Amino acid sequence: MANISARRNKDGKIISYRIRVSQGYTATGVRVKMHEMTWKPSPNMTERQIEKELHRQATLFEEQCRNGLAGDGRQKFEEYAAYVLEIKAKSGDLRPHTLSRYKELLVRINQGIGHLKISDIRPQHLNMLYDELSQEGLRKNGRKAVIKDGDHLLQLIRKAGFTSREKFAKYAKIAVITYRNAEAGKNIDFSTAKKISSALGVRTEEIFNIKVDATPLSAKTIKEHHRIIHMILHQAECELLIPFNPASRSKPPKDEKTEADYFEANEIADILQAAEKVPLKWRTLLHLLLVTGGRRGEVLGLTWDNINFEHHTIHIEKALYYTKEMVVYMDKPKTKKSVRYIKLPEQTIELIKLYRDEYYLPLKEACGSQWNNSNFLFVQDSGKNPGQHMHPDSATQYCDDFSKKFGLKHIHPHAFRHTSASVLYFAGMDIVSISNHLGHASPSTTQNIYAHVMAEAESRAAECMGELLLSAARKSGTNVKPASETINPK
Repeated sequence: MANISARRNKDGKIISYRIRVSQGYTATGVRVKMHEMTWKPSPNMTERQIEKELHRQATLFEEQCRNGLAGDGRQKFEEYAAYVLEIKAKSGDLRPHTLSRYKELLVRINQGIGHLKISDIRPQHLNMLYDELSQEGLRKNGRKAVIKDGDHLLQLIRKAGFTSREKFAKYAKIAVITYRNAEAGKNIDFSTAKKISSALGVRTEEIFNIKVDATPLSAKTIKEHHRIIHMILHQAECELLIPFNPASRSKPPKDEKTEADYFEANEIADILQAAEKVPLKWRTLLHLLLVTGGRRGEVLGLTWDNINFEHHTIHIEKALYYTKEMVVYMDKPKTKKSVRYIKLPEQTIELIKLYRDEYYLPLKEACGSQWNNSNFLFVQDSGKNPGQHMHPDSATQYCDDFSKKFGLKHIHPHAFRHTSASVLYFAGMDIVSISNHLGHASPSTTQNIYAHVMAEAESRAAECMGELLLSAARKSGTNVKPASETINPK
């Protein structure tokens, strides 16, 4: 039987009712915390209406408790979200880099609904949040900085007594590649610019130009926020803390469909030709990214035991990832199907052998006892840890520099993945085989990403078929006319 008690204000007027339902006792005789809810009558209700509705609410609540549908939903969303991320991280459901991204996005989410009790959250609250996220000026890193003079920055560093960029980056508590981006005049976060200027003892505005990015968040980013909210409230629904997941009934913005960019045959030829002019390490890396269609972390995560020279295959079983908290770490590839074997062409195998014999092994011998015997295919060749795995961002940075140096279309590692997929599709390979080659979770993922490639391939096939038919007709002397001209009118 539900227990009902009135709550009064300082004037003695009843303002609400507390309804409590017992959960019984533990085996040791300790009373379990009672389920509890508050019901507030409308101001215009009569005493009889209040009494009738109060007993109806009490009966419904008691039934929910009996059916396991009532729980302690009084936790604030921010507190419950932290709990969900913790249990999912411990269970292995969330990878470290995913967890890092979720924590980053939760900052905005908690600003909007973090103060609400999870039992009070309704689809309307979420729709309002998504609308707010689409407004201007909500970017977390809205302020960007660009160095005024990279040479002047380097002079300041030397004047401060730092003998290398690496030593200064360590002192300023930033990544070396981040410093190099700053020196090269690329956009960096304002917080990073502040670390650099503080380490040099100067005002940030003295050496950096500050820009404010007030553009709204993309629909894709807002959808990311929605997925996190949905996951957290789904857990609350599973734990019987809320009767339904309000995120399932909300209306997040639709994803903006973007086409995966890939290189055409002439562009691939230009890239491979330019790659002949760079050190073997980078030529081999560019070649493997293109031929395998592997993700950046998968290719950088390759070790020598993953290469089968006899059967011309590589085994992708691990990948390198990067987060601000853990820096660079190794983990399993993205999905179960990402663990795979990929057949390599003879030319690629020969290039890897050349890289091993003329670059990797001589470097290892030259480093002697300083060599970090990590067995990674692609390693750092300078600094404190020669032989250690590369930073994933180093590959991205090199691709950018490489494309600028040789006047090529902008290159990033994932563009090679898209190119590999398009080449296979244009060559006539079926979607299931392409999906397996890329390590996608399912063929539908491949189909969704490369729908525009398939449409282009079908368009080219139609043109090719038309050309073949017309060529055959011309050779036979047949005059092919439009259908409207060949039908005899009655």
